[in-house]
Amino acid sequence: MKKKLVCLLLSAVLAVGTLAGCGGGSGEETGSEGGGSEAGTEESAGAVSDGESTTTAVGTYTADDPYHLVFSFVEFYEQDENARAAVQDALNAYTIPEYHIEVEFLPLSFADYQTTTQLMLSGGDKLDVFPISFAYAASWINMGGVYDMSPLMDTEDGKKIVEALGEANANVGNMNGVLYGFPANKESIELGGLCMRADICDELGLTEKYGLDAENSDEYTGKSLRWDEAEEIFAAVKEAYPSMTPMYLSNSDQLSRFCFFDPLVDSLGGLDLEADRDSLQVVNLFETDTYKEVVTMLADWYDKGYIYQDAATDTQGTATMMKAGNTFSYATAIKPGFLAEAESANGCDCYVLYLNSSDDGGIATHNVSFFNTGISSNSDDPEMAFKFIAALYSDANVMNLWQYGIEGTNYQILEDGTIYYVDGENDGNFAYHQNSGWCMGNQFNSYVWNDGNRDGDYWNKLQKHNDWAFYSPAFGFMWDSSEYATQVTALTNAYETYRAALHTGSVGSANVESTIQALNDALYAAGLQDVIDAKQAQLDAWAASQGE
Repeated sequence: MKKKLVCLLLSAVLAVGTLAGCGGGSGEETGSEGGGSEAGTEESAGAVSDGESTTTAVGTYTADDPYHLVFSFVEFYEQDENARAAVQDALNAYTIPEYHIEVEFLPLSFADYQTTTQLMLSGGDKLDVFPISFAYAASWINMGGVYDMSPLMDTEDGKKIVEALGEANANVGNMNGVLYGFPANKESIELGGLCMRADICDELGLTEKYGLDAENSDEYTGKSLRWDEAEEIFAAVKEAYPSMTPMYLSNSDQLSRFCFFDPLVDSLGGLDLEADRDSLQVVNLFETDTYKEVVTMLADWYDKGYIYQDAATDTQGTATMMKAGNTFSYATAIKPGFLAEAESANGCDCYVLYLNSSDDGGIATHNVSFFNTGISSNSDDPEMAFKFIAALYSDANVMNLWQYGIEGTNYQILEDGTIYYVDGENDGNFAYHQNSGWCMGNQFNSYVWNDGNRDGDYWNKLQKHNDWAFYSPAFGFMWDSSEYATQVTALTNAYETYRAALHTGSVGSANVESTIQALNDALYAAGLQDVIDAKQAQLDAWAASQGE
C-alpha cells in the first residue's frame, strides 16, 4: 500500500504547481482569524501545564473540561467503525487526564484526502491536527489554511519534537518562512538495487558470487555495486532463460533508482548531485550528462532484451510479474526488513543486491518531508494542537493507541517485545490496525509490528540505515510554484510525452539523443527557463536565510 501511495503522489508531483494554484496567489495574506502565519510574528510560551490544568493564550483546560481536538489522518485500510470508536475512547482515557485533550478521530480515505481537506480549510470547519502532503503544501499555505508553528519551537513541546526528529528534520517542513508540518520519523534514505528470485540466483552461482544468502542481507553494510555492473547478471539470466525478462520496469517513473538528483519538488529544474554534491545551481536535469548516461544505459539494456519490452505502457506491477515467473528481478528501494515484505508480495524466496551510483545514499527534502503533521488555521487553540503533535512524537502510549489500538483486543505483545494481531485476526479480518506510522508521528517510538521477520531492534536498524545518507545542500528548501501554475501544467504535459520511453529504455539506443533533444525543446517552449529562474531565486533567498 505504501508503494502504491508513493507512486500516486509522485505522479502528482510534476503537477504540484497546478494544485498550488487552487488556493490563490502568493500575494495574499497567509493566515486567518483562527491562527495562520500571523502567529509567526508573536512570541509564545506554548501550552503550560501544572498537572491539574493546562493554560494557553486562549484558555485553561482540565480533565473535567478538556480541549476538544479534531485529529484528521489518512486511513489506508478499512477499519471497523465500532472498533475505531473504542480505540478513540481508550485514547481519550489517557489523553484527557494526561494532556487535558479530548481527541476526535477524523479518518479520511486516500481518495478523499485532498478534496475533503481543502474544503475543510477553505470552509472554516473545525480541524486541528492534519496531514499535509508536500504536493499540496504551497496551496494550503497560500490560502491561509495552515498555522505557522515557528513561534512554538522554543517551548517544551517544541523541544520534544526536536529531540525525536533532530534539528534538521524538525525544521524541514518549512516554506517561505512558514513551518507548516513535521515529517514522520521513518527511513528516508535513497538506497536501492535489485530484488531477485533466489532460486535462479542459486542456480546461476550469483548467490555465492555476491554473498546473497547471508543473514540480514537486506541490511546495508556500506558497499554497493554500480548499476553498470548489473549487466553481467542480466546477461547470465538472459542466456539461461531466453524467454524471461532479467529486469522488470514499468510505466511508473523509477529514474531515482539509477541516479540521485534533488528534484526540488517537481524536477522542473533541480540539482545534479551526481555531478556536484555541494552545488546550489538549479539546472535543467534533462540536459545533464548524468541524465544522458542513465537513459543511454537503460536503452542499451532494452535493446539487449534485459528490460521488459512493454515497460513504457505496463502497469501490472512487480508482484504480478514475479508471481507469474515472467521476470527475474526489479529495481527497488531497499531497507532492513525489505525481504520479508518482498517475499510475501512476490510469492517466492528473494535476495537483494544494493546497486547505487555511490556507496552512500542521498536525502533531499521530499524524501523526508513526504507527509507532514501540521495544524489548521481553523484550530480553536493551536497551542493545544501543538501539544498533541508533541505527544505523537514523544509519547509511546499515544502513538501505540492510535496505530495499533487496545492491547488484548486489537493486538498482543509477543515474547520478544514485538506485537501482532490477537488470536483469530490477521491481515484480512482485523478490526483495527492503522499501520501508518511512516506517514505521521514517530513510529520509532512505537511497538514493532512483527510480520514474522522483524525483531525488537527493527526501529534501531532503520535509524542506522538513515545514517548512510548524505544530505542535499538544499535540504529544507520547498519550491513554491503557486505563481507558475500555467507553466507547470504545460511542462508536465511536455515531460509526460517523452518520460516513459526514456526512463524505461524503450526509446532504443538509436533514438536516445534525438528524444532527449525533443524533450528539452518541448520543455523550453513550455516555459522551463522561467520556472528555473524563479526556483533559483527562491533557493538563493532560502540559502541566504540559512546563512543568517
